[in-house]
Amino acid sequence: MRFIPMALNIERSMLGLALLSAAALHSLPVRAADQELLDMLLKNGAITQEQHDTLMKKETISKQDVDNIKVKLDRKGLQVETADKAFKFALGGRIQADATWATNNNQLTKGGTPVKANDGTEIRRGRMAFKGVMWHDWKYVIEADFADNKVHIKDLFVTWKGLDHFEFTAGNQKQPISMELQESSNDIMFTERSLVNSLTGSLFDRAIGSHAKSKGHDWSTQVGVYGDTITPNKTSSDFAGEGWGVASRVTWAPINADGRLVHLGTYGGYRAVNGESEILDKTLRFRHETTHMSNLYLTDTGKIADVDSTTMAGAELAGMYGPFSAQFEYANAWVNRSDMENLSFSAWYIQAAWTLTGESRSYKGSDGEFKRLRPERNFSLRDGGWGALELAARYGQNDLNSNDIVGGRQDSLTVALNWYVNQNVRFMADYRTALNVKDSPVSQNGGDPDGVGAFTLRTQLAF
Repeated sequence: MRFIPMALNIERSMLGLALLSAAALHSLPVRAADQELLDMLLKNGAITQEQHDTLMKKETISKQDVDNIKVKLDRKGLQVETADKAFKFALGGRIQADATWATNNNQLTKGGTPVKANDGTEIRRGRMAFKGVMWHDWKYVIEADFADNKVHIKDLFVTWKGLDHFEFTAGNQKQPISMELQESSNDIMFTERSLVNSLTGSLFDRAIGSHAKSKGHDWSTQVGVYGDTITPNKTSSDFAGEGWGVASRVTWAPINADGRLVHLGTYGGYRAVNGESEILDKTLRFRHETTHMSNLYLTDTGKIADVDSTTMAGAELAGMYGPFSAQFEYANAWVNRSDMENLSFSAWYIQAAWTLTGESRSYKGSDGEFKRLRPERNFSLRDGGWGALELAARYGQNDLNSNDIVGGRQDSLTVALNWYVNQNVRFMADYRTALNVKDSPVSQNGGDPDGVGAFTLRTQLAF
């Protein structure tokens, strides 16, 4: 049967990786008595000729050295660690393949020019992550995204976690703003984030900085000081002066038990512009895309000039009871301008979900956020399991009108049906539509573009 030689090859590869890991982590020499084993690994393709020759030049390696390296492959991906767990390494990643169809988007114009949402397929996210621990207390993450056929660095940081309730992180990382923004795209219930992201994403996306976090089973307190994006100003600007910011988030779950949760949270942040009056290396602009595929923005402030600094504050509330969960968030952003009136923009959403198969969502109190739903029984025609089914709905609003800036205002309704095949694979289907649109830069038949929507299907693999 085909799976038997495949399993043997995997086992041989694992053994070869264990030997190589032992040599790499501990610089262990190999003695001539191990030649037979190395010859067998070479013959079966578990190691290369070059690796074989390198190991043969060494002097000693013991069974204890090999046993000290633990290699496993499970839902978390490929993992290698020493027996004392002082050193760990894991290879992870995610693939999110989307197909999107726009609806009710005919007869749209912007500034008199016809516009239309795009239909099509895309790799929304395609990431590879390298994660590990060194000397028990030092954690590192290196994650790159290959979506849009380009390479973008996402997480690139090191964390010291030598105390039970405290950790310190330095590098390119998420800033601690917004429950929704903190939650991974692997875990959110919808293919895209809410209208609140039109504010939070523009001001507090990833940046290089230092971040301190104190945490417990039911609470977290975070504060960080950040520069700009991972792109250095010396290559993108004639004025190398970098912007900076500070962000903080506090969460508490007074009820945090299996299937029962009450979550409270608040956050705030401040950002100053760089030498070219930019926020995170871009001219400040708040807007919301109907879908990532569409390039159609029904609310859009345009580029805001003369910005000195920005401030944000927000509040979070979430709850769960068995298969039912709900989440609410409100955010307000203030823009300080040098020679013009200051601005104020707001956004909020409320969402609810019902797991039709009865499972409760996962929640991590030390991060103050929901994690991926785990099906009680994985889908399997052999064993009769069907995974987990989740029905979700979200309603939100943003208001991007303030003083001389007319960015528009809109409500948004999204409904979703998600199928969690197992802990690594899920299929998502959601439909979103714009409602009560006012002062939009886009018009439809000379009026407001109410009812413009999109249907998205996603296949997701994450480990």
